[in-house]
Amino acid sequence: MLMDENLKKQQELYDEGWRKELEIGKEERGNLQTNLEFLALTRVLKANDKVLEIGCGIGSVVFKLSEQGYEVTGTDISAEAVAYGQKKYGDIHLEVQAAETLVYDDGSFDVVLSFDLFEHVAATDKHLSEVERVLRPGGYYLLQTPNKYSNVIYETLWTKSLQWRRYHPSLHSPGQLKRRLAKHGFETRFVKMNPINEFTLKKLQKLGPIGYVFKKVDFRKVPLVLQTNLYVIARKIRD
Repeated sequence: MLMDENLKKQQELYDEGWRKELEIGKEERGNLQTNLEFLALTRVLKANDKVLEIGCGIGSVVFKLSEQGYEVTGTDISAEAVAYGQKKYGDIHLEVQAAETLVYDDGSFDVVLSFDLFEHVAATDKHLSEVERVLRPGGYYLLQTPNKYSNVIYETLWTKSLQWRRYHPSLHSPGQLKRRLAKHGFETRFVKMNPINEFTLKKLQKLGPIGYVFKKVDFRKVPLVLQTNLYVIARKIRD
């Protein structure tokens, strides 16, 4: 795996973060339940598809899809997360790689996935160029990333600072994300999901009474600009 100095520093940062969280039993950083519901709802995944998940963490999505019979590879910049996932899940295919420098040949995959990754990637154009390159013509990039409009408010209230800029350097609004994907040869459709479940409510507790308001909200009926997370079906239209 080739990494420049900036990526190596990112790897050290995420290795440290994963190490600390795994030591206290925190295995999932994202909303696994809603992410899997999104994949099922899209009906994009087909039998015999070759699937790549970038930023797979410990590989929970890779494991779930492998159980369903898909040929799935997971990559993550954190060697700590990958090692833990291989030990936990056994026979799944995980590799240590950065999101900006994929080692696969052109057109290697039918579908690329990422959940809670895009906002962490500083060089988003480089990342999208790599995703477009490794996808076959007509392939799909299915991703989820926090909505800039809502996440800036949430993170600022939670941390009582602007330190979120360090780990979320690439938050996008719906319009910004659609334009960036179009720049790299993708047509984009957004899917509204309702992310309120046990995982989300636990996070919202940190906001105090304000957090409980969200328990009553069905985000499938909320305008796109007010979504907590952006769920995207991006189809490669460039040959």
